[in-house]
Amino acid sequence: MSRAIYSVSSLVRYLKETLDHDMRVQSILVQGEISNFTNHRSGHWYFTLKDAKARISCVMFASYACRCRILPKEGMKVIVKASLSVYETSGQVQLYVNQLQSDGLGDYYLQYEQLKQKLAAEGLFDPQHKKPLPAYPQHIVLISAKEGAAVEDMRHTLARRWPLAKVTFLPSLVQGKDAAIDLIAKLKEADALRPDVILLGRGGGSIEDLWCFNDEQLARCIFACESVVVSGVGHETDTTLVDYVSDARAATPTAAAELVTPNIMVIRRNLSIQRQRMGQSIAKCLAEGKRSLRRFQDYRYLQDPLLYVKDEQLRLAMMTRELEQFPVRLAMEQHCLQEQKQRLSLSFQKQEKELHERYHHLTWRLRQGITNHKQNRRKQLAALAGLLDAYSPLKILHRGYAVVYDKGQMMKSVTRIKKGARIDICMQDGILHTEVNDKEEFTWQRNRPFNNQ
Repeated sequence: MSRAIYSVSSLVRYLKETLDHDMRVQSILVQGEISNFTNHRSGHWYFTLKDAKARISCVMFASYACRCRILPKEGMKVIVKASLSVYETSGQVQLYVNQLQSDGLGDYYLQYEQLKQKLAAEGLFDPQHKKPLPAYPQHIVLISAKEGAAVEDMRHTLARRWPLAKVTFLPSLVQGKDAAIDLIAKLKEADALRPDVILLGRGGGSIEDLWCFNDEQLARCIFACESVVVSGVGHETDTTLVDYVSDARAATPTAAAELVTPNIMVIRRNLSIQRQRMGQSIAKCLAEGKRSLRRFQDYRYLQDPLLYVKDEQLRLAMMTRELEQFPVRLAMEQHCLQEQKQRLSLSFQKQEKELHERYHHLTWRLRQGITNHKQNRRKQLAALAGLLDAYSPLKILHRGYAVVYDKGQMMKSVTRIKKGARIDICMQDGILHTEVNDKEEFTWQRNRPFNNQ
């Protein structure tokens, strides 16, 4: 049995497609030590990840590297989240890194990823469970640290953008081992108030500072809240489980406050425009109503309602008169219909007679034409037959002429006949088979007598 032969490119492409379609290696966590780190001018990071027994090449593109909060160094122990694939040009298997974390936080990161996958599998992050944000919230509960720049920014933003809303502030711990328990208690207290929205926020910090927002019980508490919950935790690059389970997530606390509130200045401007349009619409409707009222005032039946009764009485009298005359009109119509029927019958008979006469006339003309055509064709045929007979070669033979053939080919000149050739002479009553003993060539001239030898 013959075995398939692969080119290098097809083999490498097969390995790449196999790895790219293997979901087990498309989002994996790998722990190791950084070696040969290169920060390319394009912004991409190239390095080797190794341990005591093996090593593998890694690349982290600029779009991911710019969001990394640490700069890798030689010998640094890290945990990376990456996908495994093949670089076709060199045929090298390498890791494509999208997240990088110091190994000192490795346990946190592994725990975070495991809990994230667990909650996602249970449907806590499913968009269909997200509640819509209220357009004009009347009661907002703010849960954040008792003091700090983040809570002040949120309060200032809420007061500036939507001062019509009632803001209830519930201070809570936002970091530390007891922070998750305190946040759960404040969330339950806030949800019991049935506000339009609960705003949960705090400023940025390290992963240890924000770890309380990755608590499983806190995430389940947010999912169970009947009120709308909006998270604004950390900076734009910080993402916690609270952000995934909340009904909406903002990049920063200030952005979260802007997300849940409309801009009162925009609302006032829109209301002013609507008020102006409404006034114009009311004025237009009022003017049209006045014009309609004037038309009704000029209506003759409104000026004298008895005119309507008189008009109807007159109409009834006219209809009664027409009804009394109906039998006479019906008889007249029947008489007209009978006359039309008679005229139609006479017209039909006349047209039938004319068509019959025309048919016989056309039949006679057609037969006469066929007879004349046959006679003309017979005369033409007789003339052509006489002409054909006049030009027939047999007529020439009857006058004493003969036709000479050499090997079945008619000879027109003695120059084409050789001495000793056997020729056939065709006459009117037979063929002579003879042999040429001698020949004489001469030129024929008009009006020159034939000279016998």
